[in-house]
Amino acid sequence: MFVSKLYTDKWTGNRNEETVIENPNWQQIKTAICELDGKHKTLVSLETDDQSYMMIGGGNDAQYLVTVTLDNEIFYSLLHPIDHEITKSDTSVEKINLYIFYQALIKAKSNNANSANGQRLVVGGQAGNYSEKICVNLPQCLIAAITFAESGELEPLFSWQEDESLVAV
Repeated sequence: MFVSKLYTDKWTGNRNEETVIENPNWQQIKTAICELDGKHKTLVSLETDDQSYMMIGGGNDAQYLVTVTLDNEIFYSLLHPIDHEITKSDTSVEKINLYIFYQALIKAKSNNANSANGQRLVVGGQAGNYSEKICVNLPQCLIAAITFAESGELEPLFSWQEDESLVAV
């Protein structure tokens, strides 16, 4: 695994109990992401070093935000939906299975209709309204996470947007 630390939050009222796992394996990362509920568990951070990390937040309404920085200066948000087909011959079986599951979810209409203002998610214990285009579902989140955990890179099958509001000027 390329990731050296896994951080999770656990909120009780207005108090946060952070957990750190050194050198996590994929099962620990996947479990932490799947436990996000937007109430008590709202943020997972995957750290590779002091400059490079992925943050996954939300979980309420089965929606997630995925943000990555590779240099702690430029931040990228994962965009929904996927607009590419898998063509890489070196893609793992686990990633292909997640992708197939994700494609099935795209075909099935979601019961949650987002408002014109976007999706309300709780990330890091704080509620906020987020644009639909950066709210992704669990399979897409997991595919992005496994790629980052294994290589420290952005999943090339997905679209990423540079978040200009976080870029140092």
